[in-house]
Amino acid sequence: MNAEISFASSSLALDLSPQNTVLRLDGVSKRFGDITVLKSIDFELKSGEVVALIGPSGSGKSTLLRCINQLEPPTAGTVTIGDLSIDASVGATRAQLAGLNRKLGMVFQSFNLFPHMSVLENVSLAQRRVLKRSREEADERSMQLLERVGLASKAGLYPSRCSGGQQQRIAISRALALDPQIMLFDEPTSALDPEVGLEVLAVMRELADEGMTMMVVTHEMRFAENVSNRVIVMADGEIIEQGKSAQVMRSPQHPRVQQFLSAVRDR
Repeated sequence: MNAEISFASSSLALDLSPQNTVLRLDGVSKRFGDITVLKSIDFELKSGEVVALIGPSGSGKSTLLRCINQLEPPTAGTVTIGDLSIDASVGATRAQLAGLNRKLGMVFQSFNLFPHMSVLENVSLAQRRVLKRSREEADERSMQLLERVGLASKAGLYPSRCSGGQQQRIAISRALALDPQIMLFDEPTSALDPEVGLEVLAVMRELADEGMTMMVVTHEMRFAENVSNRVIVMADGEIIEQGKSAQVMRSPQHPRVQQFLSAVRDR
């Protein structure tokens, strides 16, 4: 796959108001003991929207994604995805968690591939278990997705025979294989060399251009400005600024955001 990626302004910079809200957070908070890491987050995500979450380390960005998919159940608040609503005061049922797994795809910093399974088996396994596809159906879908990310030739290999960038693209294929409504990315390029990370960013750019709904925790400022529709800046467990990507990235209003962007751009 060509690792080059263009960061020209995305064609997705448009008014999303007529589109449906596919994700809503109402008062989502998270505490670990006496430490509050998320403070009553309210948020809506529209169908087809790409949102970049940026901010200093420890601001709660990754925890927010993990609360959305219930890997870290919120301490308070409600997470609503389509017709599925999970109230933290009640907790998620097994049926709700199963429904959540069908609606959300998640890509982590680490690839989390099964080392004893081939690339093809890694992408097919969840389809067979979650979607109850036959082995033939799952493998066919897996090959389509591996072809899409330029890795069909790696299908029979073990993950250890693939580079870091290739393994992350396999992880993206695995998440896409469940046909999610929303894709969540938690700093997907942070463990990769910059040149290798371009391969992953290229795939994400293609997904954005095709209309995939995405939330991306990232330190890639050019991606945040030019690919996302909206940038959300977090600090100390709160959303301190949000708006159209170019506006926030070029003319931030909050002093903390100005300080953060100045620091990351001057490195």
